[in-house]
Amino acid sequence: MNSVIVPAFNVEKTIGACLDALLEQTAPRDAYEIIVVDDGWTDATREVTESRRVTVLTQPNCGAAAARNLGAQHAHGDILLFIDADSMPDARWIEAMTAPFADPSIAGVSGEKKTRQRNLWARYVQLEYDFKYDRMDARGVTDFIDSSTAAYRRDIFQSSGGFDTTLMEAEDTDLSFRLAERGCTLVLVRDAVVYHTHPESLAEYLRRKYRYAVWRAVVYARHPRKAASDTRTPPSQKLQVAIAALLPLALIGALAWHSLAWLVAALLVGFVVTTLPFAARCWRASPLIGLVAPGTLWLAAYASGAGALAGFLARRM
Repeated sequence: MNSVIVPAFNVEKTIGACLDALLEQTAPRDAYEIIVVDDGWTDATREVTESRRVTVLTQPNCGAAAARNLGAQHAHGDILLFIDADSMPDARWIEAMTAPFADPSIAGVSGEKKTRQRNLWARYVQLEYDFKYDRMDARGVTDFIDSSTAAYRRDIFQSSGGFDTTLMEAEDTDLSFRLAERGCTLVLVRDAVVYHTHPESLAEYLRRKYRYAVWRAVVYARHPRKAASDTRTPPSQKLQVAIAALLPLALIGALAWHSLAWLVAALLVGFVVTTLPFAARCWRASPLIGLVAPGTLWLAAYASGAGALAGFLARRM
């Protein structure tokens, strides 16, 4: 028996498609249960959910991490699978996610997010995901499992304490790092696909970068070795944030000491160089996306840097 857990808060527009896809998996229906956790709904999510053959649990609005933990506490399966209510799994998702557990050394599995959107920014975000998946895949094992397409052995999940409910974002990163530091083997399964709705505007994309960086800064403070290197985040991305932070200081310095103009130029060239591998990938997918990639990476570096600073300051207060 496997258990699929879906945290849900005011998702009346998306949860129906998610549950229908879960009910139509290639895995035998008696081989898995579906648990939806009501995280304090105020819309018609309950009506949509209760019309399907699923178990519904209820809690006050405490966030997705708490909802996932509650679902895990009531689950009967030896394998716990997690998916977000705004994602739609491929028909083979459960089969693909659970197959690696035939190896008793595997503790956790991450699937992939894809999108069917044709919007420019959504396609750009998907290319970002694919770039990171390639990096993770090249390592063979990973230290990151995305909670929107995740699976864990139940005993390992419980012994780890589950998701940290004090984190509003990046709780999956925190759990992944804790498991990796315990020596648990985590893997990426590229044919375990869920279809997700990505941001469709630059503003929305940058807001998400900022918010995620706030909480990831908290997680990195707990796991400082991962701040330098983890399997999901390309080193170039962290370097871009550092360059973006240094550039205003270099500009101010160059106004006072013109000899520092070389530093400004070096930082600009360095930033461009860090964008080339991803920008080239974008160009191959779409010349238009390739053209917007460097500027978008520049803005993302500032959004992420501002979020990381906000997270650091909030933690210190």
